[in-house]
Amino acid sequence: MPTIILSATPLIPCGRKTLSMLMPLLPLLPFLGGTISAHAQESDSVDEVLVTATYLQRSAQDIAGTVSVITDQEIQQTLADSLADVIRYQPGLGMDSAARGGDEGFSIRGIGGNRVLTVIDGVRSTDMYAAGPSSYGKDGFEVDDLKAVEVIRGPASVLYGADALGGVVLLRTRDAADYLAPGQGLHTELRAAGSSDNNQGKLGATIAGQSGRLGSVLQLTRRDFEEQDVNGSGTLNPQDGNSNNLFWKTQWEASASQSFSIAIDASEREIDTQLDSELSSSVSRSVGTDTTSRQRISLMHNWELQTSLVDNLSTRLHRQRTNADQQTGQTRTSYAFVNPRNPASFRGTQAERFTSLEFNQDTISGMIIAGKNLALGNTTHDMVYGISHEQTETERPRDRFDTDLSTGTISRAIPSYPMAPPEIFPNKTFPDTRTVRSGLFFQDEIALMDENLIVIPGVRYDRYQMDPDTESLFTGTGDISDWGGFEISKFDETKVSYNLGAIYRLNANLTTFAQYAEGFRPPNFDEANQAFVNLGHGYATVPNPDLKAETSQGMELGLRGTTDSGRFTLALFDNHYEDFIESALVGMQDGIMLFQDSNVGEARIYGAEATYDWQLNAQLSWRNSLAWARGHDETSDTALNSVDPVTLVSGLRYQRSDRWAIEGIATLVGNKRRVAADDQITGEAYQVFDLIGHYHFSRSASIRFGVFNVFDAQYARWSRIRGLSADDADAIADRQAPGTNVRLAVNFSF
Repeated sequence: MPTIILSATPLIPCGRKTLSMLMPLLPLLPFLGGTISAHAQESDSVDEVLVTATYLQRSAQDIAGTVSVITDQEIQQTLADSLADVIRYQPGLGMDSAARGGDEGFSIRGIGGNRVLTVIDGVRSTDMYAAGPSSYGKDGFEVDDLKAVEVIRGPASVLYGADALGGVVLLRTRDAADYLAPGQGLHTELRAAGSSDNNQGKLGATIAGQSGRLGSVLQLTRRDFEEQDVNGSGTLNPQDGNSNNLFWKTQWEASASQSFSIAIDASEREIDTQLDSELSSSVSRSVGTDTTSRQRISLMHNWELQTSLVDNLSTRLHRQRTNADQQTGQTRTSYAFVNPRNPASFRGTQAERFTSLEFNQDTISGMIIAGKNLALGNTTHDMVYGISHEQTETERPRDRFDTDLSTGTISRAIPSYPMAPPEIFPNKTFPDTRTVRSGLFFQDEIALMDENLIVIPGVRYDRYQMDPDTESLFTGTGDISDWGGFEISKFDETKVSYNLGAIYRLNANLTTFAQYAEGFRPPNFDEANQAFVNLGHGYATVPNPDLKAETSQGMELGLRGTTDSGRFTLALFDNHYEDFIESALVGMQDGIMLFQDSNVGEARIYGAEATYDWQLNAQLSWRNSLAWARGHDETSDTALNSVDPVTLVSGLRYQRSDRWAIEGIATLVGNKRRVAADDQITGEAYQVFDLIGHYHFSRSASIRFGVFNVFDAQYARWSRIRGLSADDADAIADRQAPGTNVRLAVNFSF
């Protein structure tokens, strides 16, 4: 059966400052020859996209649950520049973001943040961390390195352990074979692109080769960008940023039964921000410099054993280090130099303030995964089982000092107003923490009734240990135990998770599925042991040694089918969440308000998702995706703001030949009336139309283009405005999406 054609030559978007660079290259495109790389070839079958989310290669039709797969063809075809772009056309999925923190984390069916686990080649990504104006997210990934993104929609702790409360996002990087055509020994390519919505320019180069049993790929990507455009009266703080990324992977087929691979990727990003929003009568200058670096090395050994206990064995070792530092420089009025004997000093002193807020994580992990297939009577079993161990070191250094402009005197005792108790720097709002996650899991796919019925039970045992280093804790005002007798504590918890899935083939073209799955998320370094006192403003955040893990239970029922010209899916889900961790006021101590993270929340999110892909004829295809969900906070008896409004994405694609194609994609979003409080903003319905396409000038030269928001609609994504006051017109204006914008990408391969 024919499918929607997804072309895949690497692409790139178009920014104003790189447009002049791209234009001279365009006349050369038709004259460049060469071989089309493997990843540029078109797919012929809807069943060729394989899912690895269950540690077994399966068609999406053979999974008892919903796993969305965004292939490299789709990533490139839609000119995706970021992880948020990757899921742009995936209803039910979202990306939370912050002005200085960028992309913070995925949201799946209304659950986001650290309740969704993100993994790249088997390594969990850095945690999201937000505290006041500083926010640290998941911008340290280069989408050009990815060959697929798989999203498990719903709880998935049996296979992935802690933090898979709401789902899992799996990022899979490219291999040399993804670039090489059959028989091709060497592939090189150059990429240039730009995007007008943030004036981004991108340059990239790739070399991939295969020599005998050894294959390698090396890829470099450079981006320069500015702040995001806003359609309407809103304005964002001016930004000037850049990122550099290096990716290298080598695979060695040592024998017919063994292979080894090593992958290294390193990224650096720096963003300079003119913080106009912070200017006031006391702040005349405010600029920020945010830097993020991430380094990862992964080793893998695959072994086909074919023994009585194990058919295949995969051993994986990883090391990842992420360092983030948000620095702010201000010229402002400071009260750090007030002299009680000089009343004139109470007006404050002009000073230069420097602030550094860091968030650093270092993770070492290992995993052994075994697979075994066997027949017992009239049943067959595809079993996967394994063991995992992971250790993460997390730290949060904070520093600030004021320099008196008239005398050069430096002070790290910073009060908020004259004679207020100062905050003493350097400090840390939580102690340096070592987190250890260990797990054992087993899952079996049992085929019954001539393989028309597949039952999939699974179980996992996890141990979660958290060991804070109290000697590294500086609260800025003294021992936190002075305020309410609270102490920093160690955590040692165990958890058993279960799932049970079933797939039943009604006939050759129609399949039903059902799944019960559990997830959990233990309290992290911040929630359990945050210890911070601000005497000037009269509040303290205190640790909680009695926190329990958040848990989830998900039920899903679905139907999948194929016809001679299309395919469809329908899924109904009902997810329950318990012991949500939230911050709440727990009392007063000597006039200080005490806040503490506690297990106070319960929630339910239910809904429906559907897809329908239809090949109307040899040239015309039509794809559709729909997501509707409703969320309820059962503790406060209010609506959940985190749930997106109903969304339909519909794309009509025309492909006359292998050389060119064009597609129009409409995104229709319903209104959002159910919100947590009466004074909060509601969401208005909107429609956005995008136009994307490509043209192959030759076998090795291509151009891709995209015109997004063709009709210049003014709208805001719900994730950007939820929770805002309905009266906060300025904040609402600043969170509007870009108007009409274009992207252009050219690619040369040799």
